[in-house]
Amino acid sequence: MKAKMSDQKKPKTIDIRISEIYDQLTNSERRLSNVVMESQSNLASFTAGELADRANVSKATAARFFKRLGYANYNEVRRINRQTEDWGSPLYELTGIGTKRLSQGDFGLHIAQDLQNLTRTAEMLDAENLAEAIDKLVNAKRIWSLGFRNSTALAFYARALLTNLKPDVRLIPSAGMSFGEELAGMNEDDAFLIFGFRRRPAQLRDVMEAIHAAGPTSILITDMTASRTSQLATITLRCHCRGHTMFDSYATPMSLINYICSGVSQSLGDQAVQRLREIEQLHGKLDQLDASVTE
Repeated sequence: MKAKMSDQKKPKTIDIRISEIYDQLTNSERRLSNVVMESQSNLASFTAGELADRANVSKATAARFFKRLGYANYNEVRRINRQTEDWGSPLYELTGIGTKRLSQGDFGLHIAQDLQNLTRTAEMLDAENLAEAIDKLVNAKRIWSLGFRNSTALAFYARALLTNLKPDVRLIPSAGMSFGEELAGMNEDDAFLIFGFRRRPAQLRDVMEAIHAAGPTSILITDMTASRTSQLATITLRCHCRGHTMFDSYATPMSLINYICSGVSQSLGDQAVQRLREIEQLHGKLDQLDASVTE
C-alpha cells in the first residue's frame, strides 16, 4: 500500500538548502538563487534554461548550482517542488490551485503569501541562533536598533518593545546626528540589532564594518539576498519577505521581532517586571495614557 504524503518524511525545501550555503555561493550562483526563490511557488513550470536566462547565467552554471544544492538534476527539483505543493503550503491551500480555498480574491492571495513566508522562515531559522540572539540582547549593557529606508520602521518597532524591558535602548540613525557622533564609545558590551532588508544602501555596510571593528555583538535580521552585510554580523537571521504584488512583505520580520523581544522579557524575569512597573507608575503621574475607556 502506498504511503500518504503526510506519513512520509518531508523533503528539505529549496529555499532552506539555499540559505544553508548562500554565503558560499559565487555571484552568478547568488543571482540564480534569487531568481529561484522568487519563482519558488511555481518553480515546476520553469525549465532550468529559463531560470538561467532570467539570472543571466549559463546553463552549465545552473546545472552545477542544483547539484550543489543536493539534487541529482533539475528534474528532481521540479518533481520535489510539485510534491511539496500538496504538503500544507498555505499559499497552495489558499490560492485555489489545490482542493481547498479558504479565502476569496486578491486579499486571500496576499494573506496566503504572508503565511507561506512565515512558515518557510520558521522551518529555516535555527533555534540555537535565535536563543543566542536573545541571550546577547539580555546581557548587553546597551542596545542599538539600526535600520535604513524601509528597515527604519522595523528598527523603530524593535526599539519600542525593548525599551519596555531595558533602560538603554537607542534608535539610530537619529535626525540631525552623524554616525560618528552616535557610535563613538561603542564597545564589546553593546549589542546592535540591525535590520538590513533590500534595497540596502552602501552606508549600511560601512556602518557594520565600523561596528565589527569595535567589537560589539551585531544581530542582523535580513532577507534571503543579503551577502556582504551578513559576513560582518555576529548572528544573521534571514526572513522570507516575498510580497504577493510589487512590494515586499514585512510580516515575517515583525513577527520575529515580537518573538525575540518576548524571549528577552522572559529571560529578564523580575528585572523586566520591575521596569514595566516603573513605566506604568510614570504613566500614572504624567497622565500620558488614559486608563479609562469612553465611547
